[in-house]
Amino acid sequence: MKKLHKIMICVAMAMTLVACNQDTTNKKAEVETKKEPEKVVYYSPLRHEETKEDISKNKIYAVMIDNHDDARPQSGLDPCDVIYEYRAEGEYTRYMLLFQQNYPDVIGPVRSARPYFVDTAKEYNAVYIHWGGSEAGLAEIHKRNVVDLDGIALEGIIFHRNKDVGKFAPHNGYIALPEMIEYLNKKDINTMDNNASLSFKEDDEKAKGIDVNEIELNFNPRYKTKFIYNANTNKYQYNRQGEVVIDESSGVEIGTTNVLVLFQKAVVAGPKGTLKLDNIGSGKGLFLQGGKLSEITWEKANEDARTIFKDEDGNEIKFYPGKTFISVVDDESHVFYEKPIDEDAYSNQNNNGENAQKVENK
Repeated sequence: MKKLHKIMICVAMAMTLVACNQDTTNKKAEVETKKEPEKVVYYSPLRHEETKEDISKNKIYAVMIDNHDDARPQSGLDPCDVIYEYRAEGEYTRYMLLFQQNYPDVIGPVRSARPYFVDTAKEYNAVYIHWGGSEAGLAEIHKRNVVDLDGIALEGIIFHRNKDVGKFAPHNGYIALPEMIEYLNKKDINTMDNNASLSFKEDDEKAKGIDVNEIELNFNPRYKTKFIYNANTNKYQYNRQGEVVIDESSGVEIGTTNVLVLFQKAVVAGPKGTLKLDNIGSGKGLFLQGGKLSEITWEKANEDARTIFKDEDGNEIKFYPGKTFISVVDDESHVFYEKPIDEDAYSNQNNNGENAQKVENK
């Protein structure tokens, strides 16, 4: 009887071990069949940089920035996604900064609206942020049904005079973008309806064009800017009046990965020398990235259409990930750069005894 009891215990233990082994095997099989979920990667629409969350629907904010001597240095040039620089009246230019990836607490000095800036902001379905405006600029805002925030009406509410920057009105008006967005949400204005983006190159796509490391833009006889390429960073340093431009808040030198130069004639068309820009139809321009320069064309069918940039083959251009800087001057006579001359032609000129130059100024 004792022997039978021992046999039964042994059988029970064996069955338990089999069951345990079977359970372990099943669990291993279950673990092996479970696949790791694929990582979802989000990219910002205007810079194509990886973000922690999906920001593709986040509204774009277009902020007018003063570029008067008394307004410098400015805050916001560093964290913005895209910079537009247009001529304004007189000897000055004005910036419009596009924000979507970053929402800085300090941006400014904010200045007044101009109609061609309104046209550009409309292309991005952006909230247009300004402090007053020319008669034509304000009329364009209402005509085009642009969502805007105006410091004339909202000073002391979401527009503020910054007493800490050592500047005086009208060159000391600043904003905090998070405060702007909070204000819009309280007014039930949709801040999640973006559909604008730029097109970007694949990782292995190379820049096309001729080797040009430096380009100078003469907006007028008094005011010049320059972009200088750094191969180590693959960015262009932005110079203004012969000096490196520094962001007032971050202390960072302003650099950009892509540079677009558009040729659009400006004529005086209003009081106090305000301008009208020839930005409807088509025209030419230059595109710089990766130390290369290529000629492009731009097309804008009507005031409600998006401006399309095309390469020499008629394809839409693609940007490198990062910041984009778009400068608008009258024509090619305002642009200067050195380009390599054809080596064969150079050799032939030497053989013929002619004066030959290794570089040509355009």
